[in-house]
Amino acid sequence: MRSRLLWIILPACVLASSFGSARAAVTEADFQMRTAQDLVDLCSPAQNDPLATAAVNFCHGFAIGVYQALSSEQAAMRRKLFCLPDPPPTRNQALADFVSWARTTPSALAERPADAILHFLTQRYPCASR
Repeated sequence: MRSRLLWIILPACVLASSFGSARAAVTEADFQMRTAQDLVDLCSPAQNDPLATAAVNFCHGFAIGVYQALSSEQAAMRRKLFCLPDPPPTRNQALADFVSWARTTPSALAERPADAILHFLTQRYPCASR
């Protein structure tokens, strides 16, 4: 069980460390998730940030929950909002892509976090038959 937990946490730590240590420190206010900027901060903490593990775990949990809710909603829709490739990106890759996209799309940083995820998915993974 312990080794399985390490396989879950290790990729999250690698993701967090891949963004470098020049990031602003994660604050407890980031966990209130008022804007996509808060989500980006949680998804990309500095490796030595005392809240890094909690932040990355929160980021993954939030993003997975939003993605699953959006997927369930669009399952009943005739026109899909987004279409992932086959095979889909890994969770770490998708979150790294989201963070990069958000940083290059300043208007997205002010959106609600779930709205920014939807915005990212529709731009990054458009359906061919739109």
